[in-house]
Amino acid sequence: MPITHVDKSVDQLPADFSLKKLNGVAYGAYKHYDATAMHGLPVAVQIVGQRLEEEKVLAVMQRIEDALGDDKYQLLEID
Repeated sequence: MPITHVDKSVDQLPADFSLKKLNGVAYGAYKHYDATAMHGLPVAVQIVGQRLEEEKVLAVMQRIEDALGDDKYQLLEID
């Protein structure tokens, strides 16, 4: 569910951001982050639920989509 796009002026990491303070998973995610290189790419939300609770995940996705109103990402037309 794409929500918006990366904006290099808004999504830069703070000047005092330190990779040394992160755990291994976060370090792996942030070491390649470059807002300038990623400018314009879509940003999305991923909803994850527990096993056998697909209905809850779909309900949350519907609530998010409803909250976006007319400002939601336009889906591609597929024949």
